[in-house]
Amino acid sequence: GNADAMILATMLMAPAQLSLEEIEGMVKPLTYFRLIDELVDNVLVRTAFAEELRSRWMDSPKEMIGRAGWNLVIARILSGNTDGLDFDALLKRIEAEILSAPKRKQDAMNHCLVEIGVHFPEFTHKCIDLGKRLGRFDKTPVPKGCVSTYAPEWIAAALKRKK
Repeated sequence: GNADAMILATMLMAPAQLSLEEIEGMVKPLTYFRLIDELVDNVLVRTAFAEELRSRWMDSPKEMIGRAGWNLVIARILSGNTDGLDFDALLKRIEAEILSAPKRKQDAMNHCLVEIGVHFPEFTHKCIDLGKRLGRFDKTPVPKGCVSTYAPEWIAAALKRKK
């Protein structure tokens, strides 16, 4: 039940030794979004089941399972392993589903929108326009020196850093 210990465990796990059932059993009870993120980034992307889980979990109405599915998409984008990903379909899906998604799944979908806009110049303007249409999800003030989660601002800041 100790979140710090569980995050440390994600750094020590041997992904190749995990079964699909063990993975499902680990993820199902999780309620802390940072732990989901670490589990995806440190373990699940390195399993033989990552693609199967991505496609199934993206459809989940459960907040954390849905977040994990979208985080697996983000991990593929960041790894450069985008063969078979249909960005137009992902953007249509984000547009259709994000406003009704649970908060933490919504965060991951928004992050996916940003990563597509940042890493694929042919989609940058489309992602910025979609972000403008969708609006701001997080109304909290952005601390000085931090980047807004508003997709157009996030994309602009990330592209500026890339230069």
